[in-house]
Amino acid sequence: MKIQRIIALAVVFVALSQCKKASEEPYPNKNIVMDNAQAAVYFHAVFSEAENVWAFIHSQKYEEKSYRDPASTSTSSRVMTYESYNETKNRVTVEYVNWTTNLLSLSGKIEVIFDKDSSYRKDGKMANVMLTDFSIYDQKVAGEATLKYRRVGSSNPDVAVNDQYTFALLNGAVIYEKENPAQALISCSISNGQYERIQGNSTLKQDDDEWVYSSGAMTGMLRDDPNLKYTNTVSPSYTQNGQNIDGKVYYTASCKTARQGISLVKITGRPDIMYFYNCLDINFVSFTDVY
Repeated sequence: MKIQRIIALAVVFVALSQCKKASEEPYPNKNIVMDNAQAAVYFHAVFSEAENVWAFIHSQKYEEKSYRDPASTSTSSRVMTYESYNETKNRVTVEYVNWTTNLLSLSGKIEVIFDKDSSYRKDGKMANVMLTDFSIYDQKVAGEATLKYRRVGSSNPDVAVNDQYTFALLNGAVIYEKENPAQALISCSISNGQYERIQGNSTLKQDDDEWVYSSGAMTGMLRDDPNLKYTNTVSPSYTQNGQNIDGKVYYTASCKTARQGISLVKITGRPDIMYFYNCLDINFVSFTDVY
């Protein structure tokens, strides 16, 4: 068994995730870990953006108009347009131009759809998210997701005692190769993902948020290869040198990956791979040189 370390800067994700033909050697652990870690970070960014948009529109009392982020410049911008979608729901179309959030560069559009008027932080209320010509670091990201707010700890509807959500990434979510946009890097779905914001819930700023992702399976396929169907789960805890370590994944705006956390990747016919987030790099347990 080996512990291997990868410097996981955002620009390295693509460089370490090059296509391999079926005739080449088995897809190595390094690539499997990087592809999974990249997907987790990218789709966390989708969750974070959608939640922040929902909160912002609530702060504006659901007034139907366009809002240009005050931090926008002539070369980098985020514009949110809130308008009617149907009889019961409204839609926010968010347009990004070279917009940096949580150390990621976003371009294109997302749509966030939710109930009209005062739906934010209401127990059981849901937002639907659709990615439209959306990319992160010019890498196409496609798919749909849902966020459902969960009230825990109080029956008083006027008191938001937590910021907990159930996150689902629907079938068909895909991250594509940067150099070959027709080639899928990784397909993903997430069932019953559990998020809680433990810092920053009193402001609209994203750079003071800290989210904890505690459970929920991410499944899919690498490279459209049936032999590379994977399941990625969060390890609630891990024992190292006799000490019990929290395995939940902590996301902050200052980390290019996650601040900390442990994930386990399973692929049929291969030894399991466990990897550890450490804000700017990733360590993973490898049982053989190739696998």
